[in-house]
Amino acid sequence: MKAYLKLIAILLLPLAFVIWYAYSPVQIPPPEWKLSKIRIQTPSTSPVKGEKQLRPNKTNDSGQKASPSRGGLEESMSLPDTTAHRILFFGDSMVEGLLRRMNCYAYANGHTMTNVVWYSSTTEIWAQTDTLRYFLNKVQPTFAMISIGGNEQFVKDAAGRESFIRKILQELGDTPFIWIGVPAWKEDTGINDLTKRIVGESRYFDSRGLTLQRGRDRMHPTFHAAALWMDTVAVWMASPATAHPIRMDKPTDGRKHTYKTYALQPIRN
Repeated sequence: MKAYLKLIAILLLPLAFVIWYAYSPVQIPPPEWKLSKIRIQTPSTSPVKGEKQLRPNKTNDSGQKASPSRGGLEESMSLPDTTAHRILFFGDSMVEGLLRRMNCYAYANGHTMTNVVWYSSTTEIWAQTDTLRYFLNKVQPTFAMISIGGNEQFVKDAAGRESFIRKILQELGDTPFIWIGVPAWKEDTGINDLTKRIVGESRYFDSRGLTLQRGRDRMHPTFHAAALWMDTVAVWMASPATAHPIRMDKPTDGRKHTYKTYALQPIRN
């Protein structure tokens, strides 16, 4: 019996030594051989450098996977805002063609529209009058759509329009908005690029790549072409490419819907 216990002790001693050395800060470097410490992984809340941690996917209240937020703008881009908006759509005569189809989108998605078409208007006119402020106070919009620049495509001082564009944005304040660019029929002198730079790509729909059938004046799209133009804009408005996507499901009833529209005549010098 004593021999048996002695044998067990002999076998346990090396094992005890290995376990002790694994956790001990002591390093033993004999000349003939070297012991390497065992790296025992213990649970930790900190990830190992260079190693990816798996985390459970967060979900929102509806059970859908939530997108990671990187601060404000990206968070709002995850899903379209389904709020029923009061939309103010204002600008030059290009608005006239777009608003017909936009009214249908508004009706189909629960939005209401107030349209302001100011014929022959420019960014300068909108910036230097109180018209925009009047309609903002009257409508109290929760979303704005802008289409101005058609009468400034060939101005010689496009860069000089920057202060006017910034004044319009200042009047809008925190109201979410989009700016629909001019569907150029010729190369402009810079108004599209200027507006896009100031407004930002996520709020500016660049219409220059579209091929649209024109009316008799060779400038304004036909009403049919303007409807197709608005269809393209609507897809973009509901997409993550915009700063504040809103619900813009395509109308399916085929009916025309009208909302309050103000037609302002050109300013006479």
